[in-house]
Amino acid sequence: MANSIQAIRNVYDIAKGARDNGKSLTDEEIKDLLEKTVSDESLISKYPRFEKGYAAEDLFMRIFSLLPWVKSVVPLGQEQFPEKSKETLQISDYEITFEAGSEENTSCILVEVKLVGGDKQTYELQKYKYEVLKEYSTQKKEPLLFALFWKKQMIWTVNSIESFTEKSSSYKISYENAFKDDLSAIFGDYTYLFQRQCYRKSVFSNNNNVNTEFFHEHTQYGRTIYEGLSLDGKNFEQLCMLEPPLLDCAFDFKEISHKKISNSDTEIIEEFKKLPCVYKLSSLILAYLLKMYCLDKDSLYYKENIVVENSFGIVDTVRRKCGGEKYYLLPYNINRAATQLIEMQFGEVKRIFNIYRNTQRKEDHIIIASHESK
Repeated sequence: MANSIQAIRNVYDIAKGARDNGKSLTDEEIKDLLEKTVSDESLISKYPRFEKGYAAEDLFMRIFSLLPWVKSVVPLGQEQFPEKSKETLQISDYEITFEAGSEENTSCILVEVKLVGGDKQTYELQKYKYEVLKEYSTQKKEPLLFALFWKKQMIWTVNSIESFTEKSSSYKISYENAFKDDLSAIFGDYTYLFQRQCYRKSVFSNNNNVNTEFFHEHTQYGRTIYEGLSLDGKNFEQLCMLEPPLLDCAFDFKEISHKKISNSDTEIIEEFKKLPCVYKLSSLILAYLLKMYCLDKDSLYYKENIVVENSFGIVDTVRRKCGGEKYYLLPYNINRAATQLIEMQFGEVKRIFNIYRNTQRKEDHIIIASHESK
């Protein structure tokens, strides 16, 4: 069984590598590889399920490696020897090294990645699967967390087992509770809060010979030749060609002025239609990559390129230009694992740690703390 699962992983890696190189394998070619390398024939028909799980793991590694406090995300080999070792301990998917409390200090955490697909709003983990993962965590003396990708919402949450509800043979967690108890802030997964009105100026040209770096074309007014943002409606900061797509995927705008500025050029100024807006950094990166056609929503496949590699910088720059403020989403429930991790990351910032410990919990509320002292 172990060798067969490793063989399935190998086939997945080959298929992904072929797709990365623009030479995707056909279903028949993938099936042929599976039949030649997977000894347990009953697993071959389950390849699509394995494929989705592996794609979620790859996506986690890419997205979380972009977060500002993460030093490295290292995949841990799933093939174990001796073969019977998996009966007592299971190596987790990743080990993350990240800044802990300061730039000089680092810590390591083990992460097991799980995909919650379709319209599912709960994730259930069998107890025997948790126990073998926990045993590896105990031997490594590193905390174990679960990174859950809620596909319907396109959101990652990072949770400890304490946030799950214990059943007779399993642990179970809902999306609502997973989000409320999310621990991804320890990796620098900011929560951006947009409260200030922001103005967007767009200039379009119907001149067929216009020279512009922008991709977008207005159906009526022509190609985009300028994009800018302002927090006072007067002084605009210019955007580069990679920045406007984030505005399009994150915000709704309403037009407040419209004028011809030359025979060929039209200027439109818009403002946020709705305030406030709240986004997690990891969610904004995902939305941006979808908008830039760097991520396939169904298969979760992404291809490495300069946009993906620089997506955090693009997202955070646009956030600043929009007047977005950095906050940290803190766990709603106070438990042992959450307290240890929040204290490790924010313990020296008493203001943030006290918000976690002392804020009165109210139903349907989340706990957030500002990055800046206020």
